[in-house]
Amino acid sequence: MILSYGSLALVAWRPGVASTVLLVPLVLALFTHSYAFTLICAVIVTIATVSMLPRTLTLVYSLVLATWTITAVVVESTTDALWLMGTPLVVGVVIGVALRFFVIQHRENKTRLRSIEAAHQQLREQERLELARDLHDVVAHELTLVTMQAAGSHRQNDPAVLHETISTIENAARSGLQELRTLLHILRESPGAVSRNENSSGLTTGSLENLLDSLSASLTAAGFSVTVNTLDGFDTLPTTVRGTAARILQEASTNIIKYAPAGSACLLSLTRDANSVMVRTENELQHSRGPEYGEYPMTSGYGLHGIQERVALLNGDVTYGPQDGRWVLDVRIPFGDA
Repeated sequence: MILSYGSLALVAWRPGVASTVLLVPLVLALFTHSYAFTLICAVIVTIATVSMLPRTLTLVYSLVLATWTITAVVVESTTDALWLMGTPLVVGVVIGVALRFFVIQHRENKTRLRSIEAAHQQLREQERLELARDLHDVVAHELTLVTMQAAGSHRQNDPAVLHETISTIENAARSGLQELRTLLHILRESPGAVSRNENSSGLTTGSLENLLDSLSASLTAAGFSVTVNTLDGFDTLPTTVRGTAARILQEASTNIIKYAPAGSACLLSLTRDANSVMVRTENELQHSRGPEYGEYPMTSGYGLHGIQERVALLNGDVTYGPQDGRWVLDVRIPFGDA
């Protein structure tokens, strides 16, 4: 009885030790012919053992119980012992198996929940990064154009030139506001089609032709001599490819406005072949910058890094750097089976 109580005391913390301790009163019961209390303890320990221990130990324990029951039948020389002791033990095994099933399901559900939470967190981080890129691309170009035009207007005394500068600033601000509204419209999943404003650059609307026209006009308004090299047939490209090409062209034009010498020549090239879209931009290098832009830095350092991230998602290639006195950006974006 004391050993049986001891096995019950251990069952909650050490079910394996409890099942081992229980073997002693089981053996002693064969000599004392007193099975009642030991059988009750054996059923409780069986439930805990089957539900908590590994399968191998559970199988070994079940074989020990079956051997003990058969031995009791032989010792008592009656088959009634088989029903009186075997039935409660079988019921204990069944209850233990049921508990084991629910415990396993609970653990698997916790594991799946952790996986779902980790995936959700990863998606949120990805969405945050995408939003940061989109906001940078939408706002940076227009604000850069506004800043450059406003900085240059301090040196102008001609009312006609100032009027043209103010008009350029107004158009750039309206375009940036329209792009920002379009982006917020998409993020909020508002119903209905996205409308195009005539001042919109096309960055969030997917038209590469309109985007090139808008960027060329912005660079021309900033005093650059722009050469555009492009082909037809971009409307059939996947949306992700067109969107990535648009972001790259936008960022490259912003960098031209920031860093190229005023009035210099630049190139915007957008071509394609059967498997890839090629974006190439060129502009002259400026080795020093005057103080006319004020104390605020004109660069955040996120532009080229964002281009690399976007192209990497589509398994493309990016190269950039000075070549023969010019800054060259080359991007290849594969699509289809490329």
